[in-house]
Amino acid sequence: MTLAEITPINWARIVLVSAILFSFFWGLDALTHKRIAEKEITDKELNVHRIILLCSLLMEISLVGVYWFGWIMLPLFIATFITRTAHEFIDELKFHVGRCTQKESYLHLGMWTTVLVKTSALFIWGFIYNYNGITDLPFYYYLIAVLVLITMSIISYFEWQR
Repeated sequence: MTLAEITPINWARIVLVSAILFSFFWGLDALTHKRIAEKEITDKELNVHRIILLCSLLMEISLVGVYWFGWIMLPLFIATFITRTAHEFIDELKFHVGRCTQKESYLHLGMWTTVLVKTSALFIWGFIYNYNGITDLPFYYYLIAVLVLITMSIISYFEWQR
C-alpha cells in the first residue's frame, strides 16, 4: 500500500485513535504532576512545560491552517515542531530522568509516541494531500474530534495552572 492509497477515513482514524491515546496518557501524567507539583516540580520545569504547551498550540494551529493556507503554514509548523521537540528533550533529560518512576516513564513513552503519530499523520494528510476527503467524514468523527479537543484543552488548562 502506498500513501496515496490511504483513504481519508483511515487518516482520520489514525489521527483520532492516536489523539485519544495521547489524551489518556497525558491525563494520567497530569494526575502525577498534580500529586508531585508542590514538592518536586520546580518553576524552571513548569516553564519548560508551558513552552511545550504554547508550541503545541501553535503547531496545531499550523496543521489546521494548512486546510486554508496550504504550504504557507510550513515554516510555522517546522519552527514550532522543532522548538516543542527540543523542550520535550530538555524536560525529559533535565527534569524527569532522575525523578520519574518506571510507570511515569512509560506514560511519557506512550505520550510522545502517540503525539508523534498524530502529528505525522496530520502533516502527511494536510501538507501532502490537502486534507482530501475531510469534509466527507461521518458526523461522529467530528464529534469525537471536538471531544478530544475539549479534553486536551482541559488538561492544558490544569497543567498551565500548576
